[in-house]
Amino acid sequence: MSDGILWSADLGAPLHVDTDADPGLWGYLYLRIDKKTFKEWLDPHLTGLAMIQGVELTRKLRRFHKSFYERMIVTLRDKLQADEAFIYHPVPLTYMPLVVHATRLYCDAPDPASCEGPAALTVPHPEIPAWQQRSGSVPFASPHLGADGVRVTRSYPADSSLMMTSVSYHWHTPAGLPDVQLRGHHDDPELIAAVMEPLDDFARTLRLPG
Repeated sequence: MSDGILWSADLGAPLHVDTDADPGLWGYLYLRIDKKTFKEWLDPHLTGLAMIQGVELTRKLRRFHKSFYERMIVTLRDKLQADEAFIYHPVPLTYMPLVVHATRLYCDAPDPASCEGPAALTVPHPEIPAWQQRSGSVPFASPHLGADGVRVTRSYPADSSLMMTSVSYHWHTPAGLPDVQLRGHHDDPELIAAVMEPLDDFARTLRLPG
């Protein structure tokens, strides 16, 4: 368990899932980071985005993003056990950031239907009525992870006034290699719809090192 909100003993661990995506569009969110390094990363990250977007980086915006990323890092690392996380830079600073996380799953079954990963993406949330949930899936090939992939989109109410939309990608790889799952969610369905093409482009860049 982490000692403190961001502290991790293995700061600087190598990537488990790699990408050569355009750094102007996608940035790396360090899940293994101490508080000092987090602050050194956050300030130039927000300043640079504010300059590109032509917006004033107010104290309120700084606090919002600092709190969001602190909670996101801990959730992804400790609760979801994500291997990597990435930020889509063009989302306006006045919106919740779009963060996607990649996880390696081990399944040597001959077909993806026998693996827990892809099946879990389409299981309805047990605490939400089925009629309030929408999901759809399409095949999704990857030049690095193979043709045996799927993209699943889901929408569901987070509360009485908020609709969440999630996008998940899963690739079933040959025996001996981990499957890869990429997931992200946002509280603005229109934003997810608008960035679906960049999300797909980013998903196609993922690969396993070596």
